[in-house]
Amino acid sequence: MPYLFLVVLAGVILGLGLHAITPAIDVASITAPAPSAPRSILWPALGGGASGVLLSLLLYRWLAGPGGVRRRLTRAMRRGQIHLVYQPLVQMASGRMVGVEALARWSHETLGAIPPETFFQWAEATGLGRKLTRHVVRATLSDLQHRLREDDGIYASINVTPRDIEDLSFVHFMLKTTQEFGISPSRIVLEITESLAFMVDDPRKLISQYRQAGFRVVIDDFGAGYANLSNLLTWGACGLKLDRSLVRWVSANDWAATVLDSVFEMTRRLNIYVVVEGIETKELARYVLERAPDATGQGWLYGRPCRAELLQASARC
Repeated sequence: MPYLFLVVLAGVILGLGLHAITPAIDVASITAPAPSAPRSILWPALGGGASGVLLSLLLYRWLAGPGGVRRRLTRAMRRGQIHLVYQPLVQMASGRMVGVEALARWSHETLGAIPPETFFQWAEATGLGRKLTRHVVRATLSDLQHRLREDDGIYASINVTPRDIEDLSFVHFMLKTTQEFGISPSRIVLEITESLAFMVDDPRKLISQYRQAGFRVVIDDFGAGYANLSNLLTWGACGLKLDRSLVRWVSANDWAATVLDSVFEMTRRLNIYVVVEGIETKELARYVLERAPDATGQGWLYGRPCRAELLQASARC
């Protein structure tokens, strides 16, 4: 909005100036009585102002279109305006931090904080989705490289999309980048976000490449979007992360509790691990622990997202 105001104001001033100093001249004006000075300037000035506004709006539309968004995203990544914060992942039974999830944040110099769901959608729409994912991967490994080399087994969980997994060069990028930072692939978990559906018929073959390379793969947003039981059974993922919408309604709706209990039973039978996000109260933590003692928890009860340097072993940010 400040940019729009400045561009429009500049256009108005330019239009006023041009029309005020170069009034229109025709044959009739030579023989007609000279109009008063204010009136002779008024209509050209208004016309110039309107032209300036129109030009400015067209210019702003060009700057703010897909190309403009793409340039701004690219510049934000280059300047480090898109940075990472990390939220603890905690073994609920012991309260010990076992990992962190990398969460991207964009602090725009004029607009302030832009929601992640907004700029990730912009990235996908402008063809920058895969570049943004790689930016997040490199930033995460750079921030956490020393911690991920320690012997405590802490891992970093990074969100990827089906488009990333379908990119045949991405697995090579992951192997090259982890090797560059001296980090074992076993310390990286890839969360497949289900905001988009896979375009290939059999994602299992793609996912198996990452598992064979040593990475763990988790289905994110289980219970929402495209994530479903069929995906879990056929994709060969190591685990799943329950969408917070399931957890949010447990105390208020019997159906949510029934679904959640069924999911916990299913993970036990399939021998896969489960991450429960949205844990914000002790009551909810007790509910989950009673049904899934081995679950990993994520939520404000265990720690809010924070910069890498603020992470503590106690999982409190």
